[in-house]
Amino acid sequence: MRSRAMAEPSRFVLAYWLIPAAPALEYFREIIGRLAARYGSPVFEPHLTLAVRDDASPQAEERLARLPAGAVELSTTGIAFGAQFTKTLFVRCAASPLLLQLRASLGAVEGEIFDPHLSLLYHQLASDERARLAAELEPPCLAIKFDASAAVRCRIPVATAADVDAWEIVAIRRLVG
Repeated sequence: MRSRAMAEPSRFVLAYWLIPAAPALEYFREIIGRLAARYGSPVFEPHLTLAVRDDASPQAEERLARLPAGAVELSTTGIAFGAQFTKTLFVRCAASPLLLQLRASLGAVEGEIFDPHLSLLYHQLASDERARLAAELEPPCLAIKFDASAAVRCRIPVATAADVDAWEIVAIRRLVG
C-alpha cells in the first residue's frame, strides 16, 4: 500500500471558502461536532470551498476584496457521501451563476472539476456506513445562505485529521453589512 507521501507530495496552498450565515452556521457546527465526537474525527468550520490556489498569504486579502458584495444563497440537493476523506459525508449544493462568478473572480480555471458542497464529516468509513449515515440525516434545509468568505492556508492533499488541524485562516471578509 502506498503512503500519502508516495502518492502525492504535500504542499501548502490557499483555499478560498464561503462561510454560512447564522443560524445555518451554528446548525452545521453542531452536526460537525456531533459526528466528530462519534467517530473521533476532526472538527472544522462549516464551509464551501470555492477555489484552491497556489497563492501566498499576502494575496488572500486582495483576492477576497475582489469578491462581489452580497450574500450568496445556494439550493441544496441532498446529503451525499464519497470515498475521499474530505467528502465522507456532505450536503451537496447546486451551482449558480453567482457561485461560478465568485470562483472565476478567485482565478478558478474554467473546466476544473467543481462539486459545490458543505462537508459534515472527514473520516475514513466503509461505504455501507457512509450510505447509512447519509440516509439517516435529513437534508438540513432547502437552501444555505453564505455571508462571509475566508482564505485558509492548508496542506494538500487533505487526507488526515492532522492535515485539518493544521488549517490556518489568514483572511476573512464579510460579504454583507
